[in-house]
Amino acid sequence: MDPVLLVGVGGAAGSVLRFVFSRIEPIRGIPTGTFLVNIIGSFAFSLLVFSLVKGDLYYLIGTGGLGGFTTFSTFSYETFRMLEDHDYRTLATYSAISVGGGLAAVAAGYLICTWWAI
Repeated sequence: MDPVLLVGVGGAAGSVLRFVFSRIEPIRGIPTGTFLVNIIGSFAFSLLVFSLVKGDLYYLIGTGGLGGFTTFSTFSYETFRMLEDHDYRTLATYSAISVGGGLAAVAAGYLICTWWAI
């Protein structure tokens, strides 16, 4: 199948799913939906790449689906707003759990794929 079509279909699905997550209420000022999307996206992407998925499935899920789903630009904007609002405690917490959680999710995906040779 045409990779452009696969990326477009995956991107549409990922974007709709991201919209659903964006409607989750913040907890203690932390944008919960963005946080969850970034952690889930990191984990899913690591499973995809460490299992060596290639070709059409990679275009559909990796480039399209997860590209439309993950929200680094939103994370950056929300973090900037916290800085602007002088909400340093929330900024530090959100940044630490997002980056740390994302790294932990990638490590988990790596371990799953190497232990079970996916």
